[in-house]
Amino acid sequence: MLYKCQFVDGSVFEGGNSYYNTKWLEIPKDKQIKQITFALPDGNLIILQDYEAYNHFCEATQDVYGKGIISKPTLRYRYLMGRKGNKVISFRISLFQSPTSKYQIGDITHREYEFGKEYNNKPTKGWKKGVNK
Repeated sequence: MLYKCQFVDGSVFEGGNSYYNTKWLEIPKDKQIKQITFALPDGNLIILQDYEAYNHFCEATQDVYGKGIISKPTLRYRYLMGRKGNKVISFRISLFQSPTSKYQIGDITHREYEFGKEYNNKPTKGWKKGVNK
């Protein structure tokens, strides 16, 4: 399981077992998330709680060759985000390492962004309701 959502009403939703099928879009839209526990590749956990909204997505690249031949997507990063007011807390977990990368698989980068500029200075989609403060 990639993550587990605990809702304000006490119910629980378990995410998918694959980065290719996270089940993020299956989280009930009518429920407020109190806490999300994210499993990391090394077995450790990141817990985000009491945010107004949550987001999770994976970044991948795909090579396109001549004559329309396309490679399988290569997962690069996993993003976990929580929003309070106009501030987004972002955790980026490296899932891929190239010979020129300064990050190793499993490295976590923690950053803070203005809401609406949380990914490459642009907004992201897929935010889920958290607790209202």
